[in-house]
Amino acid sequence: MTPENKTVPGCGICEVIDQIKAGTFRDFIAELKASYVILGDQQFYRGYCILFAKIHATELYLMPADAARTLFDEMRLCAEAIATIVKPWKMNYECLGNSEPHVHWHLLPRYEHESDELRQVPVWLRPGAERRVSLDDKDRIALIGSIRHQLAARFPDARIPT
Repeated sequence: MTPENKTVPGCGICEVIDQIKAGTFRDFIAELKASYVILGDQQFYRGYCILFAKIHATELYLMPADAARTLFDEMRLCAEAIATIVKPWKMNYECLGNSEPHVHWHLLPRYEHESDELRQVPVWLRPGAERRVSLDDKDRIALIGSIRHQLAARFPDARIPT
């Protein structure tokens, strides 16, 4: 999204934001002042979420400073909300943009259990097929509901679907 909130053609994240706005993105969690929060498709890391900046910018330093600070505060509080629910050993934060050049944050809870023998290396070293664990609908809906509840407590002005 540009500062005028227009979709940038060819941007995959802007396309997802359009789906969120249309009410057709099933894993939408909440709309905050500077971002949209979704449940990620890599639930090997239970609680994995992504925050999309509302403003389309390819770099944090290209965003207005106030918007970047607001986005950072939202990312920090979203991580806290997720951690309250899933109790990770460690939370990983990634803002890369190499394949999707739109500022966004990956929030990846990490766990100390044996099934994550790669817990001390970047998540991207685990093969994609192993990361893309889907939750059954009941579990997915419950997790989204729990995250929404925690976000509502931290962001009273958030738009959270009911």
